[in-house]
Formats: sequence, structure tokens, C-alpha cells
Amino acid sequence: MSFIANGLVKFEEYEIDRSRWQLSWGDKPLPLNRKTFDLLLYLVDHADRVVGKDELLRRLWPESFVEESNLTQHIFLLRKALSRHESGTKIIETIPGRGYRFAAVIKEQQPATDRMVISASESITRITLEEEVDTSEPASHELEVTQPLLSTPSGKRRIHWIVGGLIVGVALCVAGWFGWQRWLDRSGGAPVQVVLTPIEGTTGDAILDKSLTQALRMDLAQSPYITVVPASSVLATLTQMMHKPDDTITPAMAREVCERTNSQAVLSGSLARIGQHYLVTEEASNCVDGSVIGQSKYEVETAEELPRAIDKLAATLRRNLGESRRSIARFNMPLFAQNTSSLDALKAWTQGVEADRRGDTVRAIAFYKLAVAADPNFAWAYYSLATTSSNAGDYAASREASAKAYSLRDTAGKPQAFAINALYNVLVTQDLYESLRNYQTWAGLYPNSSLAWNGLAYVQANLGRYTDAAVSDGRSVALAPQNQNYLNTLALSLIQSGESDEARKTLDQAVAMKIDDNYIRVRYLELAYLLHDESLLRAQRQWSDAHPRSAIVLVTEVEIAIAEGRFADARRLLARSNQLYREQGVEGAADQYTKATAVEMMEAGDGSEAKSLFSRTPADLEEGEEVLGLAYSGNISAAQSAIRAMQTKYPKGTLWHLYWGPLTQAVIALRENKAKEAAAVLETARPVENRELVVPWLRGNAYLASGQPTLAEADYRNVVTHPERDPTSPSISLSWLGLGRAFAAQGKRSAAIDAYQHFFTLWAHADPDAMYLRQAKQEFATLQTIALAK
Repeated sequence: MSFIANGLVKFEEYEIDRSRWQLSWGDKPLPLNRKTFDLLLYLVDHADRVVGKDELLRRLWPESFVEESNLTQHIFLLRKALSRHESGTKIIETIPGRGYRFAAVIKEQQPATDRMVISASESITRITLEEEVDTSEPASHELEVTQPLLSTPSGKRRIHWIVGGLIVGVALCVAGWFGWQRWLDRSGGAPVQVVLTPIEGTTGDAILDKSLTQALRMDLAQSPYITVVPASSVLATLTQMMHKPDDTITPAMAREVCERTNSQAVLSGSLARIGQHYLVTEEASNCVDGSVIGQSKYEVETAEELPRAIDKLAATLRRNLGESRRSIARFNMPLFAQNTSSLDALKAWTQGVEADRRGDTVRAIAFYKLAVAADPNFAWAYYSLATTSSNAGDYAASREASAKAYSLRDTAGKPQAFAINALYNVLVTQDLYESLRNYQTWAGLYPNSSLAWNGLAYVQANLGRYTDAAVSDGRSVALAPQNQNYLNTLALSLIQSGESDEARKTLDQAVAMKIDDNYIRVRYLELAYLLHDESLLRAQRQWSDAHPRSAIVLVTEVEIAIAEGRFADARRLLARSNQLYREQGVEGAADQYTKATAVEMMEAGDGSEAKSLFSRTPADLEEGEEVLGLAYSGNISAAQSAIRAMQTKYPKGTLWHLYWGPLTQAVIALRENKAKEAAAVLETARPVENRELVVPWLRGNAYLASGQPTLAEADYRNVVTHPERDPTSPSISLSWLGLGRAFAAQGKRSAAIDAYQHFFTLWAHADPDAMYLRQAKQEFATLQTIALAK
């Protein structure tokens, strides 16, 4: 639909003159580059609808492929140009997950013509079509009526009345439809944030009591209009108010929490038993004066019906708080399907959530399994099982639970469905780009969802976009500052994006809030090793000595030992961590870490011992690192077969096609002395190579072996100048060795000597018989002999 021809178009105080390709504000021209002006014209031409991002990219750059960031930049420039009007109305609207819309009212001015113009004007109650005749024509051209029609024959009159009545009826229907739509869309104003307090009263079952509050929180989380302050934030605020975590929250305390968190309302509920029945009441009150905004009550006959009562309470509360009826209808999926044993499932799932928050993954997994056993259609419990199993390193169980959650996604609420879809794309289809789009849409529709931002950060980090991940992690921590997992991932993404000082502040903040778990200490350990901070490193090892059952901290010490060529120490520490994992009932994690460690040891040159370690249990061909291990251990045919099988099984699997496939093929090519082929295949990994340091290191080896030391130098420099991306990677020290070799091959002996000495410093405590150490000593001796001879 085109709104402009060759005339002028006005909106707000702006004017577009298409014939001159000019945008003006009042009498002042506003300079725009051609592409930004094309964007403005296209949005104006299609102001009757939302224009998708893909459509804009196709139309504005028809002959080339450009990133979405180019479009975003032109949107920014256009909004900046259209920021002078006084009304404050947003002219270019972003529609999350869909695109952009030109939202200003357009006033078109067409140039005069000497032809008849047909114009249409439309309102809710009538549609008229008028002919406008140009009066500049000579009078002799006008129509002369010599005999006026004073009456109409009765038959025609009846037809006119019927037609007129139909028109009026249609107009009334149209008016009614528009009125009905406005009624559905009517809301109470801007979105609100609320503080949810525990439901008072008891069913006689303490776990069920907690579960009802948790169910209400999940129901309200479906609303894009209402944000519930995370429970961890409420707890942190109460602590600031000098209250204990288990203190009963009084109405006055709740209002103060509401004010301190910049919220608008407090939700407080009660549960009363009347004979054999239960009466559940939930009330929304103003956090300033305590006045009641709305109230909802629901009575059920049995405890088993309580979760559905919560569903109904939530819908009423959302309307009381101002959410439109259309929004409630669109985002209102009951927590449980009909005819399920939902009560036991809800209780088990709630216990799983509490165990997860404490970092007890073993108990959390057990409770989630009880939840899905009690209700095989509980989609969100399968999702919880999938995420926790993944965190525990049991990826096979995680994929299975994710696939089950995905099959039930239509029974979940909107935000839960987003989460399920995104995780399914990460674990099952393994299409990280589709998962990225899903998380971006989710975060756009629910900008106050900490889970959406945390998931987005996870995918960004897996693609090697650590700066973006740090921003997303920062949003999740801002929304839930007491969440252990969020603080941990924020610290990691800050480390990987080079923000060491901010990472240290985040970790110190976690400890100050008494959030001091194994993963926080792992981050401290990685940061200390990256910065070569002996004092911080010593403090973390003292903590580890005081917490000898921390398996994940031991795994990090294993990685440090490999990075320094201390393979005997690595094997000893690995045996201890495996024992701890098995004692804790997480055998899958023990096997997974063993194989991952063996692969790193083979990369670092620990041949036969690492191969023996790797072959203790069969390789999981669904795990890229284990397929890579097959190539390193010399099982070439199995590795090649596995890569083909996985790339066929996962045609959109981002890492299989851009990371694990190229890495495995390069290792095989290098073993077969096909260095140029190895370098070429690793070029395809550039889109995601920042996720770990092994790709540029291995490509440097390939370029060096193919007689291209200058290209090898560039890749090795990429590693040694960005150790933050993987602080405990053996690729860092080995890249210093590679730099020494590349410099020597170019005749840069002074630079080569300096690079070798860097390697010797990092491997100062390496095993004396370590392969790369022996090679480096021989090469360095030769280099010094040549230098002395010169």
C-alpha cells in the first residue's frame, strides 16, 4: 500500500518531499544518508502494517547479504532524526519478534491536477465515496439538469430503503466490532511490577503451601504486562531491612519491600479451610497507602483442585491490575492439563526448585523425576529436568527431557514455551542461531524475564559473543541479584569479554551476599590464574583445602595442570574428582569430565597415557569433544563416520557444521600430513572460533606445517593476546611455542627467543618428559647456537 506519490507527506512537524529526496522539520532540512532515507520511505509506504526485519533487509540491500546490525544502525539514525517533535510520540515503533512500524499519523498533500479525483473517507459508522470535480473547467462543460426528480417510483424507493438499511446495519456491525476490539484491548495504563508474598494459612502440608505460592508466581509470569519481583530480590531487600530470612512478612514490611524495589503493588493471599472445602483469597494492594486495588476468591472442594484455583485467581488478579482482556486471553495457559495428578507433581517440582537454588543438583534431578512420574504431561518439570541434567553434565538425559518438554510445549504458558523452544534448539536440533532468535524474541516480549536474558547469554557465549553475553547476563542479574547461577555466569562472561575488574567485583558481591558456592570459587580460580595473581590464587586454594569435596574446583585444577604440562598431577587430581562425583551419584559427569580431560591432554602432547584414559569408556558420538578425541587418539574412520552421521542427523546443528566438524577434520588432515587441507577446513570455523582458543591454535599449526609462518603468526597472536576467552586452555602456552617456531621460520631470531622463553616460563613445572617441552628445548638450543654463530 503506497501513501505517497510525487507530492508532499506531513506527519507531526515533519515533511517529506519525495521529488527532492528531502526530509524537513519545519523549514529546516534534516540530512539523511540515502539508505536511511530509503528506509523511511519504505516504512511510510507500508505504514498500514508491521514491516518485518527480513523484508527490510531484502528490499534495502537486494543485491548483497548484510548483518541485521546494519538495519539496526539505520533505525537508530532515523529515530535520531525524528526526535525533534514536541509531542514525544514514538514515530518508529519496534514490534518485538516481528519488525518495525511507522506509527505517526500521515497527512498527505497531492499536487493539483486537471482530472477528476476519487477520494474515500472512512469512519467507524459510515463509509462515503465522493467525487471532487475541478471547477477550473469552462461552464459549458458542466452538467445541466432541466427537470429535477421530485419523487421516486415506489419499487425503487423500497430498494433504496433496503440498501440503506443494509448499509446502516453493516455500519453498526463495524462500529460494534471496533468497539468490542477497543474493550478487549483496554488496559489500566503502563505495565506494573508487583511483590508476591507467601500465601498465609495452611493445608496441613508445608510443601503444598509453598507450592501454591510457586504456582501463582508461574501463572503471573505468563503476563507481559505484570512483572513479579524475584523471590531472591525480596529476600535480599528484607535482609537490607535487617530482617531474618524466615521472618513472617507483615503488610507493613511488604509495602516497604514494594517501595524499595520500585514496585506498584503487593499481592498477599490467604488459605482457609471451611469444613472439607478450601477458600483461597488473593488481594492486590497499593504499596504506598495499602489501599485495595482488587481481590479474587475461589473455593474448591478438595486439595487436589487447589492448583486450578490458583490459575483462576491469577487471571482475575491480572485484570484487576489493569491487563487487557485480550492479553489475558492470549497469555493464559493453565499450569496443568485436565485430569492429571497435578498436586503431587507440583509438590515434587517445588522441592526440585528449592534444591536447585541450593546448588544440590542430585536432589533436584531426583525431585524433577518424581514430578514427571506423577504427571507425565508436566512440560515445565521436563524443562527443569533438562536444564539441571545439562548442568550436571548428563547431556543424554538432558536431550531426552528437552525433547519431551518440546512435545508438550503447547500445554505450557507463553514464556515457558519460549524457554522450551530455545532449549530444544540448543540441545536437540542444536541450531544455535534459531535458539538465539527465540531468546531475543522472548526477551523482547518479556523484558523483565531474568530467565530469558540468562538463556540469551548462554547462547551468545556458545557462539563466542562474550561481550553480548556479558550485557545479557548483566540484565538477568539486575532482575534477580541474589540468583547464584546468574552471578556465576555473569562473572564468567565478564572474564571472557576481558572485563576482569568487573568480574572481580561481581564475585566479591556474591560472597558479600553470602552466595559462596563451588562455581563462584571456580570463577575466582580462573580469574586468579588469568591475572597471575598469586595472592588470589593462594586464597582460592586455601578455600579448596577447607572444602575437599568440591569436585568442580578439582576439575579446574586439572585444567590448570594440563595448561602447565603437569600431566602426572592432572591424572592424580582427575582420579580424586571422579571419586567425588561417583560418591555423589553423578557417574555421567565423571565419565564426561574424564573424556574431556583426556582430549585436552592429547592436545597438549600427552599421547599414550591420555589415549588410555580416553578409551576407558565408549565415546558418546553425540558429544563433539568426544568425537574430536577419536581423531586425536588415531581412530580416524570412527571419527569421520561420526562427523558425517552427526551432520546428517543435525542438518542445522551450528557447532557440528562450524566447529566440531572442521576441528575433527583438521586433526585428521594434520595426522595425514595434509596441512594445507587442515588450514582450509579451519577457515570455515571463523564465525564461531572465539568460543574457545583451540581453533586459532590448531590453524596456526596447519599454516606453520604448510610453510606459511606469517599466517601462523597471526593465529598464534590471536590466542596469546586473548587468554581471557579460556584462561586455563593449554592452547595459550602452546601458542607461545608456536610463535617461537613461526618467528624462527621467518628469521626473526630475537622475537623467537622471547617467545620460547614465554613458553618455558608457563611450563616451568611441567613433567620433564613432556613431548612439547623436550621439542622446545632442542629447538631453543639450536636457535641459540645459530644466534651465537652470527
